[in-house]
Amino acid sequence: MRRTFVALMAFLLSAVASFAQLTIDGKRLAYDRLTHSYLLSVPLSEFGKQFEKPIVIDDTVSWVLINGRQVRTSVNLPVVDGATTYTMVFSHKGVISQVTLRFTCLPIVCMQGNFNDVYSVGDVQVTIPEEHQTQDYRARIKWAGGTTLYDWIEKHNYHIKFIDENGEKMDVSFFGLRKDNHWRLDAGIIDMLRFRNKVAHSLWADFQSKPYYADVQPKAMNYSRGEHVEVFLNGVYMGFFDMAEFLDRKQMKLKKYDDLSSEFHGLMWKGKEVTRQTLFRKDSVINNTQEHWAGFDLMYPDIDDVNPTDYSLLNNAIKFVATSDDATFASQVGDYFDLPVLADYYVFITMLFAIDNSSKNVIWGCYDGAVDKKLTLAVWDLEATVGQHWYDGNGFYHAPEIQPEKDLLSCRFSALNKNKLFMRLLGIPEFKKLVVYRYWQLRRSVLEPNNMIARYKAVLDALETSGALARESERWSGSPDIYNRPLDFYGEFEYLSDWIRRRVVYLDNNDFAGRPGDVDNDGDITIGDVTLIIDFLNTGEYDSSFVGDPDADGDGKVNISDVIEMIDILLGH
Repeated sequence: MRRTFVALMAFLLSAVASFAQLTIDGKRLAYDRLTHSYLLSVPLSEFGKQFEKPIVIDDTVSWVLINGRQVRTSVNLPVVDGATTYTMVFSHKGVISQVTLRFTCLPIVCMQGNFNDVYSVGDVQVTIPEEHQTQDYRARIKWAGGTTLYDWIEKHNYHIKFIDENGEKMDVSFFGLRKDNHWRLDAGIIDMLRFRNKVAHSLWADFQSKPYYADVQPKAMNYSRGEHVEVFLNGVYMGFFDMAEFLDRKQMKLKKYDDLSSEFHGLMWKGKEVTRQTLFRKDSVINNTQEHWAGFDLMYPDIDDVNPTDYSLLNNAIKFVATSDDATFASQVGDYFDLPVLADYYVFITMLFAIDNSSKNVIWGCYDGAVDKKLTLAVWDLEATVGQHWYDGNGFYHAPEIQPEKDLLSCRFSALNKNKLFMRLLGIPEFKKLVVYRYWQLRRSVLEPNNMIARYKAVLDALETSGALARESERWSGSPDIYNRPLDFYGEFEYLSDWIRRRVVYLDNNDFAGRPGDVDNDGDITIGDVTLIIDFLNTGEYDSSFVGDPDADGDGKVNISDVIEMIDILLGH
C-alpha cells in the first residue's frame, strides 16, 4: 500500500520544487532552487555515523517523507557525510515536491537582498555546524574587490558589515576569531583552485614576521584569518567562500586617531593601482580631502570620520626612496621602513611568484605617525600566485611567463623590477644577505616543499570531505566567470604541487643561491662544513675549501653560534 502511495506522490510532483522551511537539530535547512536541494550543516564528528535529530516542520507543510519514510518529530538516517544524499518529498501548501537532502560540515551563510558595488541592507543567516540554531542578522552588504565588481561576474566577493536593529554597527565573532562588524566573503573566482589566497595568508602568518611595534602590541597581525563557508544568495547556492576578517586598523593594532585633540596616530593605506607613487618612484602633490590619492586607497582613519586626512607621512617615505642618494638611503632606510618585514615579504612574493603584489595589493601601515614615521606592510589579495595569473583569458592561464623556472624580477606581468624601494634595498649588501638568510631559514620549515604542498592538500581534503568541492564544481565548472573552463581541482592541485617543487629547486640555485653555512659551496650543509668552521675558529685561517658563506646564523659574524646553527640544521631542527 505504501509503495502505491509513494508512486502516486511521485506522479503528482511539481516540476519546480516548492520551498518549505524545515529545521533539523535547531538549524534551518538552506534551500537551492537551482538544484531543488536542501543543505544541512552538521559537525564533522557526526560524519559517517547514524544521524538521529529532532525536526521542526513548518505549519504550511502537511507531511514529509525522507527516502520513503514519513517524518514527524525526528529524523533518523543510517549515515550522513558530504557525499551521501537522501530524497525528500513533502506537501507544501497543497503542492507536492521532491528535493534532495545534502550535508556539509562547513558553516552555511544565507544572504537575501539586492547587492551591487554600493552598500545596501540585507538579511544574513549563519549556521555553524556545532551550534543548535541558525543565527539571524542584518547587514550592509556590497561587492568587494576589483575583479568581481563587473556586472557580468556571477560569483562576487562581498563586504559584510553587520548592524543592529537601529542600523548601528554590531560586532560579531565567528570561528573563534576576533569580534568585529566587518567581514569579507572571498570567492576565489579567478583561481582555478579557489583557495590560493587563503593558504597564502596562512603561510605568511607562519613566517612570524612581527611588525616593529610588536613589543607594545604583541597581538598585531599583518594578515587576515578565516574559514570556508558555503553561501546561498536569494535561494541560490553560490559555492564555497572564505569568510575572513577584514585587514584593518584593528587587525594591525595601529594606534587610534585622537578625536579630542584631532591628532593623527595610526595610519593605513592600500596600493590600489600601479603608479609612480605606489612604486616609490616619485612623490606627488597630496590632496588630503580625498579617499584615493596617487594610486593609494585610504584605509584608516576613514575619510567619513576624519577629513581632511594626512598623506604626508606616506608621501615623505616615497620622496625619500625616490630622491635620496645611495649613502643616505642605506643609512636611513631603516628609519622609514620595517626592514625585517620587508625582507620576509620579498622572500614571500618571490617564492609564490606573486605577480600582482609588488605595488598593488600591498597594505602600508604606521603604528603611530605622531612619534614614528616607520612603515610596515601587510599582505592582501594573493590569488595570482603559485602559477596562477590574475586573468585567465587569452592564453594567460598557466602562462609560460609564470612557470617556476622564471625570475619574478623579469616577468612582464609583475611590477617588482619597477619598485624602486625593493630595487634599492636589494642593492644594500646587508639587506640582500638578510633576504638570503631568511629564505634558507624558512626553507627548513614553512618553505620546505612537502610542508607547503601539505597546506594546500589539507584544505583540498577538507573541502572534499564536506562535499563542497563537488558542489562548487557542479555550480561553476564551465561558467563564463572562468572563461568556460572546467573546474578540475585535483588536476590543478597536481599542477601546483609540481610547480612548488620545481620553484624551490630554481630558487635554491638562483635568487637565493649561496646558502648561509654552506662553507664549501656544494649546495648543502654537511659535517664537513662544520669541521671547516671549527678549524677556522681554532686557527684563524681559511681552508682552501672556504669558498661559501660561513655566517650560518646571519648575524654578520663567524663564531661558535654558527657551529650551533649548523648542527641544528643537520639534526633537522
